[in-house]
Amino acid sequence: MREIQQKVHYAERLQPYDIDAADCRCLFFAAGETLIRQGEPVESLYFIVEGRVEALVLQGDGRRLALCYTAESGALGDVELMQESDGATATVAAQTDVVCLAYPYARARRQRDENLVFLRQVARDLSLKLTRSTDRLVSASLSPAREQVCRHLLQHRRGSRYWGTLTDIAAATGVSYRHIHRIIQKLCADGVVEKTPQGFYHLDVEHLAKFCP
Repeated sequence: MREIQQKVHYAERLQPYDIDAADCRCLFFAAGETLIRQGEPVESLYFIVEGRVEALVLQGDGRRLALCYTAESGALGDVELMQESDGATATVAAQTDVVCLAYPYARARRQRDENLVFLRQVARDLSLKLTRSTDRLVSASLSPAREQVCRHLLQHRRGSRYWGTLTDIAAATGVSYRHIHRIIQKLCADGVVEKTPQGFYHLDVEHLAKFCP
């Protein structure tokens, strides 16, 4: 993580919250770096302006559950802000290189208590997150495992390449690692997916889409 001097270019991202970019730090996180760690104090509200993040909950048995893979709206740390939690409820890591505005948590608490515009926008964000989570759970419960895997590959590809791991797919879909392995093996045997020596999967996008009605 490093600080960069571009926050003036991203001021529009904060307008719905009625807060000033001058009070933020503009931070760059390389892909794979952690912004927030589950159980540890949240030091800032993070407003993503470039890149993608993934939010993961580590369960007691060591398994990971993916909550979301983007944050183009809303803020990271808003759940903890409203719950007044001592520690983060999930780990958030950069899936790609990420640029964000980090707003100090102490200021965010004051805005929550004193700024109605800020409070309303955070409430809207949380409502949207709840709706998306509900839709995702309904989709996961009703969709066959192969369809969930294919949809994940299509949603998180870069062109015709998927750079994630089987563990990433299992965390995102809730399907067991062993079953994910069988599904990917079958897709590879059918020529729909190809594991490359470089570590990514080459996808037949058109064929994969047929599994996602």
